[in-house]
Amino acid sequence: MSATLIRAVSADLTVRALVAVTTPVVEEARRRHGTYPTATAALGRVLTGALLLAATLKRDERLGLELVGDGPLRGVLADATPSGDVRGFALRPHTHLPPRNGKLDVGGALGAGRLCVSRVPLAGGDLYRSIVPLVSGEVGEDIAHYLVTSEQVPSVVGLGVFVDRDGQVEGAGGYLLQPLPDASERTVDALAAAVEAAPSPSTMVRDGLDAAAMAELLLGDLGTTVLQRQPVRFRCRCSRERAGGAILAMGREEIEDILGTDGSVEAVCEFCGERYHVEEDEVRALLAGG
Repeated sequence: MSATLIRAVSADLTVRALVAVTTPVVEEARRRHGTYPTATAALGRVLTGALLLAATLKRDERLGLELVGDGPLRGVLADATPSGDVRGFALRPHTHLPPRNGKLDVGGALGAGRLCVSRVPLAGGDLYRSIVPLVSGEVGEDIAHYLVTSEQVPSVVGLGVFVDRDGQVEGAGGYLLQPLPDASERTVDALAAAVEAAPSPSTMVRDGLDAAAMAELLLGDLGTTVLQRQPVRFRCRCSRERAGGAILAMGREEIEDILGTDGSVEAVCEFCGERYHVEEDEVRALLAGG
């Protein structure tokens, strides 16, 4: 199933729904970073959550989502754009804990800590940054807490990643549902009942539901009108040119030490794991130009 995000509303225009299927996105992140199952689940939830939050932004902004805690995972970072690009990494990708209540223990892996959301204007301007304490470390609840605390927007957020016995991602997805200002109490109650009755996002994806079908199930009797569909993808902004800049930032003394030992320098992008191997003559040219 392709990775897709939809924007939809209920039939009476009182509930906004953002729903995403992200299995290929999370699997690529797992492959690139070599994450163990619990880290895979945490990273997949954060990547999906970042895509959903980014879908609420203007087109000229980029969103950063960071969860940092005192658990063995330490933290997960992602950034995403409204056009559907996302990248991210876990600080300790080889983290894996025993399951809790039959599920991967993402909350235990993150522990107590904080969630930070940043909005970066692409054309320059003031950076927006908001930090709230983690509620559970399960990511979905933490994003919902951020939305109501910092944005004053009550929301229902569901995120899920299913990892098979071989460690691969078998199903991943999520949703962000928001009653609009004109929503009645009956609408809010109907939405809560529909969400309560719905399977987890990863279960819906594994059952073969696409994003539109997930929205229909989540909104239930409220009805669904899909406004937009767009692909989402794991895509990094790193390049060989940026890798050269990162090498120069190490400083001449450290660069000379590495060249003296290895005869070349390797830069690794933390967001996607891409490796840039730079031979000595190219490093010398960078030093001369810097």
